[in-house]
Amino acid sequence: MKTSFRFLLLSVIAVTVLSSNFLVLAKQDELELTVIELKLDERNETVYTSTSEGDAGANPDYKLLRYHWYSTAEYYINPKNSGLNEGGVISTITASAATWDSATASTVFSYKTSTTATAGSRDGLNLVSFGAYKPGVIGVTYIWTIGRRIIETDTRLNTYYTWSLSGENGKMDVQNIMTHEFGHWAGLDDLYKSRDYWLTMYGYSNYGITYQRTLGLGDVLGLQKVYGP
Repeated sequence: MKTSFRFLLLSVIAVTVLSSNFLVLAKQDELELTVIELKLDERNETVYTSTSEGDAGANPDYKLLRYHWYSTAEYYINPKNSGLNEGGVISTITASAATWDSATASTVFSYKTSTTATAGSRDGLNLVSFGAYKPGVIGVTYIWTIGRRIIETDTRLNTYYTWSLSGENGKMDVQNIMTHEFGHWAGLDDLYKSRDYWLTMYGYSNYGITYQRTLGLGDVLGLQKVYGP
């Protein structure tokens, strides 16, 4: 009788352990959505304008998100509603993605084709499009993940603002903003310290800024931490 009871107790313990492991695995497999907003820098603090632009080449700062792509991110572009030449929009956005690809031997991004789909809902497409969003946010990236794996990403460029392909004053530069947003697609997080102002992954931007088109040392180190040199 004691032997049977001991066997039953061990069976209950085993079932409990297996159930706990199943719950952990199930939680890891849950689909999660993260929304990252690139905000307009309205603070105008002198510390941000007094930093030497050359600091980006020597600044090793970066911060990683807890997830990234485990395969090449194939993406689509909807160039409508930008107020710009659609072919120019596509070539500019693909140049932003190529900026990251040029800093690693891995193929992080691959452009597929244009589309009429819009960013912001999970539809099986990794997508960049233009559309309305709240004031104060220049662009917003949506990241759907399971565990540490990105399974879909979208970016919406806010049509509350006027856009440019050439860094015009009073307009947001498409290449500048999309290079930053593709950094999120690649698994990098925003930086907010004043010393990081000149890095691509600095978490604010503004009208006419183009320096975020070019990666700084920290941006490259963060990318290579995930995808290799």
